[in-house]
Amino acid sequence: MPASLIITLSVVLATAVIVGAVLLLVRGYTDDLARAEGDLANLALTLQERTDGILQSIEGVLRDLVERIPQASLRATEFDGFAGSQATKAVLVGASCSLPQFVRIDLVNARGKLVGTSNPRPMSDPIYLTGASYYQAFTTDPSLTSYLSEPMRIRTTGKKVLSLARRINDTEGNLLGIVVSTIDLSHFETLFKEHLRKPSSAVTFYRRDGVVLAHIPNSERALGRKIWKLDTPLQRMIAKNSPTLIRDVSWIDRQERLFALHPLANQPGGIAVSRTVAELMAGQRLEARVIGLIAYLMGVAVDTASLMGLRHVRTGILRAASESYLSRHDVLTRLPNRPFFIEELKRTYLASQRTGTDFALHLLDLNRFKDINDNHGHGAGDEIIQIVARRLRERSRKSDFIARIGGDEFAIIQRPVRDRQQVKDFVAAIQAVMKTPCTAGSTEIDVGLSIGVAIASSDGKTATELMRAADVALFAAKSDTDSSYRFYDPNIQDSRAERRAIEGALKSALDNREFELFYQPILDLATNRMWGCEALVRWKHATKGMIPPLQFIPTAEESGLIAPIGDWILEEACATAMTWGLPLKVAVNLSPVQFKRRDVFASVTKALNLSGLPAHRLVLEITESVKLTEEATAALRRLKTLGVGISLDDFGTGYASMSYLRSFPFDKIKIDQSFVRSMIESSGSRAIIKATIGLANDLKMSTTAEGVETQDQLNALRVAGASQAQGYLIAKPMPREALAAFMADIQNPQQTARAVA
Repeated sequence: MPASLIITLSVVLATAVIVGAVLLLVRGYTDDLARAEGDLANLALTLQERTDGILQSIEGVLRDLVERIPQASLRATEFDGFAGSQATKAVLVGASCSLPQFVRIDLVNARGKLVGTSNPRPMSDPIYLTGASYYQAFTTDPSLTSYLSEPMRIRTTGKKVLSLARRINDTEGNLLGIVVSTIDLSHFETLFKEHLRKPSSAVTFYRRDGVVLAHIPNSERALGRKIWKLDTPLQRMIAKNSPTLIRDVSWIDRQERLFALHPLANQPGGIAVSRTVAELMAGQRLEARVIGLIAYLMGVAVDTASLMGLRHVRTGILRAASESYLSRHDVLTRLPNRPFFIEELKRTYLASQRTGTDFALHLLDLNRFKDINDNHGHGAGDEIIQIVARRLRERSRKSDFIARIGGDEFAIIQRPVRDRQQVKDFVAAIQAVMKTPCTAGSTEIDVGLSIGVAIASSDGKTATELMRAADVALFAAKSDTDSSYRFYDPNIQDSRAERRAIEGALKSALDNREFELFYQPILDLATNRMWGCEALVRWKHATKGMIPPLQFIPTAEESGLIAPIGDWILEEACATAMTWGLPLKVAVNLSPVQFKRRDVFASVTKALNLSGLPAHRLVLEITESVKLTEEATAALRRLKTLGVGISLDDFGTGYASMSYLRSFPFDKIKIDQSFVRSMIESSGSRAIIKATIGLANDLKMSTTAEGVETQDQLNALRVAGASQAQGYLIAKPMPREALAAFMADIQNPQQTARAVA
């Protein structure tokens, strides 16, 4: 046999082996990579939760120290003396001993001078810390309440530390001082070291701007420097601030690594856990045998240079396979992600057109998932997502395609389907499995699903149309209180289009002066005189006429437009109250969004200053939907210091009312109209009203009963001891001009008494 033929046959045989080896290699590598990804992601989550827990404990100590500052010391003239006293030093020493992570706790005044410390040694010379990053941050950004500094090394002890600082405001809301905790980094390093299981594993505790706060294995040159280099995949992923997996070259050891990133829940930072790609590949036993076989066969047919070239090709194939998997799958659930799902939907649609088979598209959304994250933490939210993904897999066939296409959104391509009943049965199976509560940590959480369904043969001429149909059905299901799923129907009205139109009109409504305030009088039951009025916004649309608040307030809140609208309401209500001949009070509702997107204290003080209204004549009404975060509570306390009244609206209708009364000293409780309207017929409503009034009296709060429509209701409220009454029996909401006439009519107390006797 000629030598050239032998070489040709050898090359053909080697090529066949390479193709088979690559197929086996990619499949095995993908499985191992998925396992490695899961391990890294779980470790990143674990360390994130542990780190968050430590920092939250430290934050709790700092908050407690700030809350202990007496009101009189919240002035620049008093603060230094308070901070430098022996009593305060004893408190700081006790606080610094409360957690093992503390090195010391200091108090710094607004000029940057160290005025109090837990350090037992007395301060001989004045120390100014104006160069510290936390001082510069707080003096530059008035909205900043907490700051995590870059790490440093104490020269005298060699100890590595970082600072967690908290802002202290004076009674006017200006910077009074800073409480600074110095934290021993060795506690974090020990925690990270305990969880390293693989030789090339590394853990990095980073700040959101990329600064390395701690790194294990120890790398002195990494501390305090940025974890990323400019315009790299790692930089972009850290900047996104969401859990993810990414491959990039680490500048710390110059090796290509697989990184699992998990941001902290309560601080501007995160945890990165990584392993080198070389170590991930080294464990491939099947790969090693296949590569050996390839090398032997290629050695028969080609020279060493060709062999080296094939090794290069092999490395390229492995890299491409890894990056392809990462770009097409969700890190948390291992399900296909949205881009992969869109590809598969298009392919399935074209295949169904060719074969004449049908399929169904299901879009699923978790109900109230934001509440789960808010009430139980993002770690619990991630566990819920994983449980839901597992249950969906268990109820699906191998031919079905499941994807996670958003934070709490899933999609299922059910294929093939015979008829509509088969689709209904599948929906019923999903609903049945979700009736079992999900266990996150040690907590059982009920999780509901809303499902929108579209069927290919009837609901869309393209994959894009089918997706839109399922989305409309999902939105209808979420809006329907009687059903948790909906099939697409062309007659379904997509209210989102109307909402977008309202949002567009809202943007110009302020400029066009289309908003108007109505005022509903409130009666003081002890004196039979007017106590004041509640300001209620109305929208007089140019073409649609008067639009009720329930039709535009939710849209204004979702779009963020409630913030400027709320400012206008405050300013208009205060200005109107100044025109009244009587020194009555005016009540204004505050939206939860105003606490998130506005400096409420600044908005209120601006309205008071512009109008000249005394602060004690303004009452702000909030509901339980306003989360009493530390910042929100601080803003309300500052408003109370001004003299503004704070009222809890719709009391008794939510689960958190009692905890709200414990969290903040309200001036008034408003009894919801649902109890008032049923109090004559319902002994339960009467008992609730009586208990609420008794509770308010014990807490030295007044009460306003809403929705009073009959004389019997008013008489019963008088007997129960309510402070004020509001409702159609007293007066309906009326515009500014009508209110002026109404107030003129009731100047005489006897007329007021006859009107409501």
